[in-house]
Amino acid sequence: MEKILENLWVLFIAIGSWIANRLTGKIDALEKEKADASSTREEQVAHSKLIHELDRRVDTVKHTLVAREEYKLDISTLHSRVNELEQRKADKIKNIRTHSAKEKNGES
Repeated sequence: MEKILENLWVLFIAIGSWIANRLTGKIDALEKEKADASSTREEQVAHSKLIHELDRRVDTVKHTLVAREEYKLDISTLHSRVNELEQRKADKIKNIRTHSAKEKNGES
């Protein structure tokens, strides 16, 4: 009986170490695929250059219903208005009270 338990223990350890090795291998593969901060920053700079180039090309075509300068002005005004509203709302909110529903006649 003791010999059987010893063999089962060795089998259990072997299977456990095999599973652990597979898991660590998969975790290492996931870690390699992660993007680091410098590469994402480089991608962001590259995309912003492409967007700027596209804006420049649209400006040179001048084939839109609304003048491009007017559109850009409207968007920037909209952004500033949203930011202003957000700051005003944030200043007004001091605390938030929560209420739980009161039970009436055994009902919630």
